[in-house]
Amino acid sequence: MPRDVCTLMGGWCASMNAEIREEQIRMIKVRVLADLTAHRLRNAKVKREEGLALIGQAREEILTLCPGKGDVFDLVLRPRFLRIFNERALAEWGLADATN
Repeated sequence: MPRDVCTLMGGWCASMNAEIREEQIRMIKVRVLADLTAHRLRNAKVKREEGLALIGQAREEILTLCPGKGDVFDLVLRPRFLRIFNERALAEWGLADATN
């Protein structure tokens, strides 16, 4: 990039630093949203339909932050959320000890 378009700072282009910073902020938001969703599934008393709706809402919000990453959500986060939700449900029903 020409120097007049991009001010060099410590070997990095200022606009590149801004892009990296924006990406880091998006990833922090995704991490916080995923952690809050997991916490709510683990600790709140929600019915199955409500839990699934919560997972769907988290998916939509994460896709807003990271468009086109639905497959990644379905591969990584959805199984994590379902495992947490199912473990809590088993514990409530008293079946956790029977499966361990």
